[in-house]
Amino acid sequence: MSWKESCRTRLREHLDARGDLAPPWARFPDYERHTLGWRMGAGEDWMGMWSVFLEQLAPDPETRIAYLRRHPPAPVSWADVVHEVLFPAERSDDDSDEDDSDEGDSDEDDPTAAAQRRSALLEQGLIASDVAFATWLGQQTGVSWPWARCPAPEDAARYNTRELWFWSRQVAELRRGSEWTPPGVPESWRACAQALETGDVGTIEPRRGLLSLARLLCAGQVQAPWQLGLSLADFADSFDDDMGYVDAFRLWGMSAFDDALQLRRYLEATRMPPGWRDWVAEQFPVA
Repeated sequence: MSWKESCRTRLREHLDARGDLAPPWARFPDYERHTLGWRMGAGEDWMGMWSVFLEQLAPDPETRIAYLRRHPPAPVSWADVVHEVLFPAERSDDDSDEDDSDEGDSDEDDPTAAAQRRSALLEQGLIASDVAFATWLGQQTGVSWPWARCPAPEDAARYNTRELWFWSRQVAELRRGSEWTPPGVPESWRACAQALETGDVGTIEPRRGLLSLARLLCAGQVQAPWQLGLSLADFADSFDDDMGYVDAFRLWGMSAFDDALQLRRYLEATRMPPGWRDWVAEQFPVA
């Protein structure tokens, strides 16, 4: 049995009561647009079934708009895919069997056209800024503590960065409530206990980048390197376990920012110095 036939066989058991297969951004909001998660495991399966589902969906824009409106808006980073869902005939035969998750913007050689399409989709409400968190939050039935899946905070910060970011925002809201009761923290997460309980991260150790990022996420406030007195000279362009904080911040930003407006809000709130502008543009190339 071919991969496509396997996806077609399994599709029916994943359809909802309306006969829909949820778009990938709605099913896995904690997967960023270009994560390898779309190339393996559950993400790859979902993309394969979604391709089959879209082939069976009537091609007229009205049907496809109605389908998209039955599900949460897509992050802006998915704008090219949303456009292709609406207008499947515009995809070339050569592209029709490729995995949407790894394609670039179909208008990458014409940024003006791409921007116009994003603007139209934003106006229609089919994509939205910083929308993935709300989608993720709507799937939660409570608080899932990260140490249940990751034995150490460094592991969570490195391998579950986006999910830890969403969890951080969820917990920050709970902490502001009068009924906030911090949980017991296992010994391996003890360095994060104060940040989680009070929102006060204490002293940051920039050389321990992943631990510092985890503590800041537990506190619900990811500080930018420039807020900590760090400079571009502290960036080692490393993804190693012993990365410093600037590199860990880069790792977080790659997972956190889905669109330029979301990024701009963060940069304005943290008062980014002009000297960091080129670095940010290179590391977080969002539209």
